[in-house]
Amino acid sequence: MTPIKHPENLWAIIEEHFGLRLPRKVWTAGHSTPLDFIWDAISNPGRDIAVWANRSGLKTLSASIVAALEFHFGKGPLRARVLSGSEEQARNLYEYWQRWCDGLLSRRLLGSPGRQITRLDNGDFEILSASQKRVRGAKVQRLFRDEIDETDADLLAASVGMLAARDGLPARTIDTSTWHRADGPMGRLVASADRGGVHLHKWNVWEVIENCPPERHEHGRGCRSCALGPVCVAKAREVHGEDQRELGLAADCDGLLAIDDAIRQFRRWSRPQWEAEAECRRPSVEGRVYADFDRAVHVRDGLLYEGGLETCRAIDWGWRDFVCLWVQSDKSGCVRVVDEYWATNGTTKDNARHVLARSEGMAVEATYCDPAGRNVNDQTGYSDVEAFGHCGIECTYNLSRWAREVANGIDLIRAFLRPADGGTRLLISDRCRRLIEAFEGYRNRQVNGQYVDEPIKPQPHDHGMDALRYYFVNRRAPNRTETRRVSYV
Repeated sequence: MTPIKHPENLWAIIEEHFGLRLPRKVWTAGHSTPLDFIWDAISNPGRDIAVWANRSGLKTLSASIVAALEFHFGKGPLRARVLSGSEEQARNLYEYWQRWCDGLLSRRLLGSPGRQITRLDNGDFEILSASQKRVRGAKVQRLFRDEIDETDADLLAASVGMLAARDGLPARTIDTSTWHRADGPMGRLVASADRGGVHLHKWNVWEVIENCPPERHEHGRGCRSCALGPVCVAKAREVHGEDQRELGLAADCDGLLAIDDAIRQFRRWSRPQWEAEAECRRPSVEGRVYADFDRAVHVRDGLLYEGGLETCRAIDWGWRDFVCLWVQSDKSGCVRVVDEYWATNGTTKDNARHVLARSEGMAVEATYCDPAGRNVNDQTGYSDVEAFGHCGIECTYNLSRWAREVANGIDLIRAFLRPADGGTRLLISDRCRRLIEAFEGYRNRQVNGQYVDEPIKPQPHDHGMDALRYYFVNRRAPNRTETRRVSYV
């Protein structure tokens, strides 16, 4: 077996020794392929790597190939562990691993591969059960975490403690998953990948679907009757820039996902689920209060405070948490959230000082808050509104029944997110990371398994969403509402 020198050499090795012709074509800007991921993994043994890809998108298969290649070429001792999001995923991974042990790794085996642990002459490979005890075990150099969006967040956090470099072998994580939930582990990984030094690969159904042969697509005629035809043709028109094209993109693809399997998914899933779990556009919006929020539409890089625009603050006091948002409005009526401050377990006076420091140089017209902020604290003898007032921050709140009805504030925000006349009138600065996560994670409650249009109370994203709502019900409220401004200066 020749050393791996470049991706084409790797592709040939995988075809010869794994019996797979991995897809090599990218159809969406910024995407990768399974071959790109494997090449990155073996070329950069000290790099943390993650894959965001579609359901049945060769993620587990590709990660198992990485593990097999590392054991085949490595001198060891190499210790590798796999934490799987479900028993089904663990079984899939084991089936792949057993195939590689019967072939490429057969000369390195010390005994038969076990359903949990396999011992080789240069290390061991173990599939872990999802328990706190198992993820706090021996130190390892490779931690493969499969379908992390289906794995308990505490287990993921604990598992990192297993990593330790040894004998010149760096330690790293290789994470793979479909992004199901905006506020789940995969969402947090995607949001922090750059800051956390994780190299993120992404592909979707079009990078891994098999080639549609001429006898099936009939140069476009067959696409008209194919269940996948509408999205397949739409993607081809996007890729090739041909508005009248009738031939679907699968005619150009070279993957391993069976077309019939993709059709089965398309028929059984809702359109939002298809877009989330097949096309990997964004996580599923099912159950989200603000389903129309989309980073690509509503988040702006480098959006900062701009002098001369109407500027307000919106705050929410929680039992432990405090949030302040800086909100501007331009001449067209577009609302822009340009900054945020979040604190936990801070005193009211400390929070006020931070707000004032962050507001330096800004012309703030008003600070909006929850009417509950006027309630006197039993321990301090004064209210949050009063404490802010003594620090020089006058607070304004709305006492009307209309404004205190949560649904009315939510409807106002939704109207700005996606106006009936198109576009958007609400932009969020990319520096407001916590607010962006709140938009994606703020969820409705369920009744008998069905979502109702009413937010869960309490939930982690309450405070950011409540603060923004106080801005809207005060600044954007109908004229009939009663607003009160309080000063203790």
